[in-house]
Amino acid sequence: MNRPSEVIFITGLSGSGKSTALDAFEDTGYFCIDNLPLDLFNKLIDLIEYANIGISKLAIASDIRDINIKNKLKNIKEWLKENSINTNIIFLEAKKDVIIKRYEQTRRNHPLSVIKKISLTQAIDEEFELMRDVKKISDIQIDTSSISPNALRRFIFNQFSKNGKLIINLISFGFKFGIPIESDNVFDIRFIPNPYFIEKLKNTTGLNEETKEFVLSQNETKSFLNIIEPVLKELIPLYEKEGKSYLTISIGCTGGRHRSVVLVEYLKNFIETIGFDVKIFHRDIER
Repeated sequence: MNRPSEVIFITGLSGSGKSTALDAFEDTGYFCIDNLPLDLFNKLIDLIEYANIGISKLAIASDIRDINIKNKLKNIKEWLKENSINTNIIFLEAKKDVIIKRYEQTRRNHPLSVIKKISLTQAIDEEFELMRDVKKISDIQIDTSSISPNALRRFIFNQFSKNGKLIINLISFGFKFGIPIESDNVFDIRFIPNPYFIEKLKNTTGLNEETKEFVLSQNETKSFLNIIEPVLKELIPLYEKEGKSYLTISIGCTGGRHRSVVLVEYLKNFIETIGFDVKIFHRDIER
């Protein structure tokens, strides 16, 4: 008889991306349940245990429709801790105008609009107040106002995909488009001369050989690499020793097309030489 070793609760404001998050957990290998009444949670654990159906990772989405959700989640979290089951409560939220726009695009009804026969704006305001205390007991808060569904999926994959070996995720990005939410470490390299202001390099990317040579030849780049290489060589094994299964390092320039791309490609090769697997993602290269 085996209980799950990990339980994730996904909650937050309606329209903030809970369905997207739950789908991402399913893709990551979690057994997912949408809108399970929290009063049935203990019975679910008993069923998984005594039926011996081999569910080790469980993700459950719940929302305002579960009456007294805050106290239920708090009690469940304490019970899981007492029984040595790892748990996280993820709270998703978004700005009011963003949620309104999402509902207008999907033409779906807000849960409280249906239950209380109130307008969408009233429902959003009331839900925000009702869920304020749930946010306080959550472990991870994510504001999805300015991030895409794909960025949310990447965040969940990077945070919760575990295969027993530390994987380094390198992301190039542009500060003008925001810092990647999944970042563990962020490095700003906007002090390196920008190829964008060189006519023949302006419309290239950091994958272009001439652009790569230009960036790597700069004294500022050499100084940066002289600092960051020994730092990464020293710190990455410490993250692995701590038991992390992922480490996301983001390198940012202004637009995310030239300098950051070059440095991510370069650091990928460096990190691989010290014995770690590396995945790279050039977030803004096509913008």
